Amino acid sequence: MDIQYYITFREVARTLNLTRAAERLGYAQPTVSVQIQKLEKHYRAKLLQRSGKSLQLTEEGLKLLRYADQITSAYREADETFAIPDQTHIAIGTIESLAAYYLPPFFQAFRRQYPALHVTIFPSSKDEIINKVKNGELDIGFILESPFSDPEICAEPLRQEELIVICPPGHPLGDREEIQLSDLHQNDLILTEAGCTYRMALERSLKDEQVLYQVVSQLGSIEAVKQCVMIGMGAALIPRIAAKDELDKGTLCGVKLRDEHFPLFYSQMIMHKNTHPSKPIQYLASLFH
Repeated sequence: MDIQYYITFREVARTLNLTRAAERLGYAQPTVSVQIQKLEKHYRAKLLQRSGKSLQLTEEGLKLLRYADQITSAYREADETFAIPDQTHIAIGTIESLAAYYLPPFFQAFRRQYPALHVTIFPSSKDEIINKVKNGELDIGFILESPFSDPEICAEPLRQEELIVICPPGHPLGDREEIQLSDLHQNDLILTEAGCTYRMALERSLKDEQVLYQVVSQLGSIEAVKQCVMIGMGAALIPRIAAKDELDKGTLCGVKLRDEHFPLFYSQMIMHKNTHPSKPIQYLASLFH
């Protein structure tokens, strides 16, 4: 089975939208559809199902997504291990929410300036991005984190990211403009993946404030989190930028979490302190100023 099919499936699973996945992968939509169909034929399983105008992962699709993550991760590690140094290549690490909802216009502008440069974008966790920047595996990283200090890292906050609790229309919290941690007491919560910085901050803050809650699901895709919230499984904490379309359409409600015990989060650009950035990296950084 072609590795690209798994890469495509992961992108579709993240966006739950064939057109959007095709745009991010640089394919025509029929190509994406064919690759998904080939996976379904190979595994003799339905991976996606349509609910109205939206796509959802089936139970089999969720199972395959775990393997697809492992397969593509191993593939990229092998590529990194045996890669020949190439001055025409740069590697960028970013978390999913920034890659999907904040960074694309900047990457597009960068592409216009350096059309021949091969750019690899690695979606990953904050800790892995920081470690890979330190080790020289990434030229630059973009993370969502509270202000922090590291002797090896130059971190530049780009903007504050508002975190909101999303819930379906009609939810008891939906009519509020803002809530505190205590308002989540006895609520059903849908969590993002383990290692997500704002998930860890939420869990830590709720524990410190002795707020009781029920975790009904934890998912690695923000799009999947939003789908579960829409069907009434519970509420979730995500960046406002990740729910803009749904808030505008009224399919989700967004409530600001304002509490002195919950930290502020910022989109941050990170580079190694002891590495002089190349001209392309300097140009990319300048786009944010």
